[in-house]
Amino acid sequence: MYLSPEPCILCPCASTKEAVKDKAKDGKKKVPKIFFGTRTHKQITQIAHELKRTVYSGVAMTILSSRNQTCVHPEVVPHSNRNERCRDLLEAKDGKSCRYYHGVQRMRDQCSLQRVHGLSEAWDIEDIVALGKRLRSCPYYAARELMQDASIVFCPYNYLLDPMIRESMEIDLTGQIVILDEAHNIEDCARESSSFNLDHSSLLACRDELDGMVNINIRRSQHEPLRNFCYSLINWIQESQGLMSERGYETASKVWNGKDVLGIFHNLGITADTFSLLKKNLAAVLEKEERVGVVNGKEDMVQLPTISSASSIVLKNLFMVLGFMFSSEDNCSFAEDYRVALQKSYAWTNQVPPDVPDAHGFFVRPRQRQRLSARVKAEVLTLSFWCLNPAVAFSDLRKSVHSIVLTSGTLSPMGSFSSELGVKFTIQLEANHVINKSQVWVGTIGSGPQGRKLLATFQHTETYAFQDEVGALLLNVCQVVAKGVLCFLPSYKAANNFKAYTAIQSPPANQK
Repeated sequence: MYLSPEPCILCPCASTKEAVKDKAKDGKKKVPKIFFGTRTHKQITQIAHELKRTVYSGVAMTILSSRNQTCVHPEVVPHSNRNERCRDLLEAKDGKSCRYYHGVQRMRDQCSLQRVHGLSEAWDIEDIVALGKRLRSCPYYAARELMQDASIVFCPYNYLLDPMIRESMEIDLTGQIVILDEAHNIEDCARESSSFNLDHSSLLACRDELDGMVNINIRRSQHEPLRNFCYSLINWIQESQGLMSERGYETASKVWNGKDVLGIFHNLGITADTFSLLKKNLAAVLEKEERVGVVNGKEDMVQLPTISSASSIVLKNLFMVLGFMFSSEDNCSFAEDYRVALQKSYAWTNQVPPDVPDAHGFFVRPRQRQRLSARVKAEVLTLSFWCLNPAVAFSDLRKSVHSIVLTSGTLSPMGSFSSELGVKFTIQLEANHVINKSQVWVGTIGSGPQGRKLLATFQHTETYAFQDEVGALLLNVCQVVAKGVLCFLPSYKAANNFKAYTAIQSPPANQK
């Protein structure tokens, strides 16, 4: 492959006036961004390192990642749920606000990042986190702000495939270029992005919150249909518990085809038309609105309360899945790609016993050391929407993006891969393998050098006899293959056990 000594004029990284002929509505040159998706954050670091070695190292860029990767607030970092604690600080629920969030402007634009703060070349997550600590600025929100003027945006797969994450991160892929590295892993991620597990207790909490909004007459016309939708779903779940079959120890489930569920929902009054109205109602109740109210005896603008982020997430995810199933553009064909499962299991939880009045009706709370929580086994109900087809998630992308580029060393056969994603790739490049066919041998070995069968089931892999036989086989192979051997084992546990056993069995160095 030929590497030009300077950026090509057609690349958005070059930022030249002649770069792209397409114009936006305001008459300015419209240059698509490159969204580069990887499987893990660690791979982003490797790619940023390689970018730094090219002539494009000074390109405007950003890396989108989670709060677990980039939060630097000393009160949030030790917290078990950083997302929740961060939202509490942003909303100033405890009377405290996030000083790091208010310092985002110190590193929110590409110019100051490159010229003032020294990140003039491709950087990784560790670089912007270190800068955030030094400037007392939030790297998480700064990275999102930097996306506006970035030519290339790095992020994990699910940030691009999951509609809910795209919405929360304000990622608009319309007319943009999407590159997915190591794309042989993309199918599982696509299926997960279009699936959703609805906890019954979360649905009940959402219903109660919507009920409260209706009772105090806040946006009643929008909250009431959403509350009724939750009631219908809860009632159906309760009625369907009798259909569940035992699947194992303290577990039971009932699974429906997606098409069957649409028929059930139709009988509940949830159709494509009513669902469209429900989506509009949800969008309306989530909008912030101010009205004239009385504060301390004076008229003032008061912000209307909205449902909590937890209830909002429940409804958004539920509507995302139903949106795919009710998709009119595909004549509800995606419903066939779903399985809806109602599952019952049990979980142990810690529960503090309630205060009990004494003989005189007084409540006497015991000392803290005596007030121990009790272990209680509680029933857990889950309604799962499982997507079986990766093309469902890709249907969103193929309709909006400018280009999708998939790269991997193991995409072959490309025909079946393209069919599974539901995308026709007009340009395909399949390079020849670096190893000559005459050097490749594929086969199975049923027994080792000592004649024992290599039965690699769970019960046998833990035995010394099996590990002895595998070790003898590897020794024979290593004696024949002079340049080294790469051995794969089914799990880290199996690899560690085998490594520990061979270390014990190995003879001293002078006897090898």
